[in-house]
Amino acid sequence: MLDRRIEKMKTIVSFLVALTLSLSSFVVLAQAKPATGSVEYQAGYEKGRPVGHILDMYIEKQAWDKIGISGFALMTKDWAEAYAGPTYSPAGWVSASMSFGGQQREGKVTPRYATSLWMGGGERLPLQFLGFFEGDGSIAGAWYDAKALYSPLSWISLGVHGRRFVGIGPRVEVKAPIPGMPVTVWATWNPYDPESRNEHESKARGIIGVQASF
Repeated sequence: MLDRRIEKMKTIVSFLVALTLSLSSFVVLAQAKPATGSVEYQAGYEKGRPVGHILDMYIEKQAWDKIGISGFALMTKDWAEAYAGPTYSPAGWVSASMSFGGQQREGKVTPRYATSLWMGGGERLPLQFLGFFEGDGSIAGAWYDAKALYSPLSWISLGVHGRRFVGIGPRVEVKAPIPGMPVTVWATWNPYDPESRNEHESKARGIIGVQASF
């Protein structure tokens, strides 16, 4: 029992070290100017019942003309990850990133990587796309999350959201402007899972989220 507790403590310490290393370069840069980012809470549901909770944080800073750095951390009940890396924005409507860090799963800390792509048209063309792909070198560890949105009004966005292990379906976002920290409440319904082997399985599931930006 004592050995198990010691091993668990080593795992926690190792993950904290990975988190510190992955975000340390960003923290140094962020001291010069204010950074932008968000803190988000997500709750998954299936057939009207909660099935999981997620807390995540994203931070980004433009360091030079087209080059920046970003960091991301996520925690659930049984799993956590953290990574950071450079971002590249060749134009104001597109940005890409490549990040490296670690994940804590089943009592072990292992490497993890991620890429992202954002595209947005701005006020003249209120469309945007944001996609993430993460992996650890295995098929089971591969993960994606992508959304495409249209904003008919400044406070609401409608579109499609897909996430591995959840599914694909419609998404709605509503912005509640709060001075100094805009808040967005969003929800998805994901009835279609391309990896499901049972076409007739009930998939009344989705995600509800609250995101505070800074």
